[in-house]
This record gives sequence, structure tokens and C-alpha cells, in this order.
Amino acid sequence: MCFNKMDGPQVEICGIATLCFNEEGTWFQGSITGEDDSQFAIYGSKSPRRRVGQGHNIPPEYCECSPLDEGPGVPVTFDIRVVDCEIGEEYSLKRVHGRNGELCTFSCSSVSFTTETVYRGQKADLISKHCLGHKMAGNRTNVYQGPIKLSCVATPRNFPWVL
Repeated sequence: MCFNKMDGPQVEICGIATLCFNEEGTWFQGSITGEDDSQFAIYGSKSPRRRVGQGHNIPPEYCECSPLDEGPGVPVTFDIRVVDCEIGEEYSLKRVHGRNGELCTFSCSSVSFTTETVYRGQKADLISKHCLGHKMAGNRTNVYQGPIKLSCVATPRNFPWVL
């Protein structure tokens, strides 16, 4: 795990992800279809840069993996949020390390994603529109599809659940 202390029940999500990145690669939205046909929404945004000396007392939802893994592309660090579309449970992973470029990868111990298919141009627009609706139309997205595996704990809520 990327966490030194995981409070609460741990959830493992395995399936196929479709990640739609904006042209600059600073954020993404997408979907995950689980191996059991469960549906999840996934959101990511570049993590703010950590200042020197901030490495101590890392909260449990922060990744502790080394950001210096080698491979093609540019090293990136994202804050990721996953929502279970059926029950509304939300999961959060902070400072997840990966690489972005021709291919996209996340290779922390709590998140594993490897690109199998890349779409750009009109095909990417069609897939992102199909996956996310009209909100991504015309945004010049890059779409990466491939297997994903996440291990995480639910994000605590500070408000009562109401039906």
C-alpha cells in the first residue's frame, strides 16, 4: 500500500479504466468498469508541489512511493478521487506518482494503471463524449484505456447521510 496507516475497511477495485486527460495533462476524468461490472467515476488533478521539509508526518492517505521510477514520459503526481456510482462511496488517494506522455502509467503500490490503447483527435473526442457526456466535447482530450487496480479506504464524511 501507499499508506503507512489505513484506517477503516480497505477496498480493492480492479477493472478497465478510461481516463480522459485535458490537452495540458493537468487533470483527468474517467470511468472504471470493475471485473464484476461495477461502475466507478475517477477524477484526478495534478498535486500541488510539496515544499522542502514537508516530508514529515505524512497523512495516511498520501502516497509514500518513490516518485523517481524510470520509464517513458514525464513524471507526474496526481491527487485521485474515485466514486462508486452505485452506492456513492468516495475514495481519495493523494500524491499518486506516475508518468504521462505517449502513454500514461500509475505505478504506486496502491494504484496500478498501464495504457493499452491511446486515442487522440476526433476518436478521443468521441470516446470522452461517450464516457463522460457532453461536458468534455471539444476539449481536445487524450484518452488512455487499460487495466487498473486500486487499493484504498473510504473518505470520511463530516455530514450525515440523508435519503
